[in-house]
Amino acid sequence: MEAIVIAAGRGSRLWERTQQVPKTLLPFGDGTILSQILGNLRDAGARRVRIVVGFRGDEIQRHVERLAEIRDLVSFVANPEWERGNALSVLAGGRSGGADPPVLLSMCDHIVPARAIEILARHRSGCNLLLVDPDIPGVFDLDDATKVELEGARIVAIGKEIEGYHAIDCGVFRIDERMLVAMERNIAAGRESISESVRSLIEDDAMEGVPIPKDCSWIDVDTPEAYRHALEHVGTLARPGSTGRPAGS
Repeated sequence: MEAIVIAAGRGSRLWERTQQVPKTLLPFGDGTILSQILGNLRDAGARRVRIVVGFRGDEIQRHVERLAEIRDLVSFVANPEWERGNALSVLAGGRSGGADPPVLLSMCDHIVPARAIEILARHRSGCNLLLVDPDIPGVFDLDDATKVELEGARIVAIGKEIEGYHAIDCGVFRIDERMLVAMERNIAAGRESISESVRSLIEDDAMEGVPIPKDCSWIDVDTPEAYRHALEHVGTLARPGSTGRPAGS
């Protein structure tokens, strides 16, 4: 299976910590947030990874080129319109290599363990899938999280402000051509977020949630507070090994 990683945005809420360096390059474990995510995807079975870049994409590319265990799996896709909605980055990554058969889709700031990603990748459903966490009290920074309402496995609503939700969006999807078509349609209508395209698939009854295993820890590193929390819990969030070490280190 192939994977797409979205690493195109500014990550401006972390600028006080990053000095405007892409947040996915922040130190984490033996490497960086990005090397952790790439290692997890590889361990989950991804054999090719397309990284969509925009803001300071050259720095991200240089970093990956130094990762001896990962670099040969990775190709880069530039999104010249990265300042617009994040669906444009997903579409750029999807159209660079297709989504038939389905591909994994990960944000560059969601650290999710390989075992959970592998469960998502191997799920038998024919729908587009989103990894979700039903353990709502255990989610860090719940106010900022994207909530998901479920009816059985079906996703029936998604958003930061919805009521009656049952789980939290973990930031990793399995998508197919239907998602890309929905994004093209929504972008043409001025709806440029990933969540808006998920809502389109909800209307077509083509979107399901896959629960993350109860013993799997994950986090969305979107704020200085979330980054501090991630560092405090690196023992449970970091994958074994040293995927993040540059070549020759």
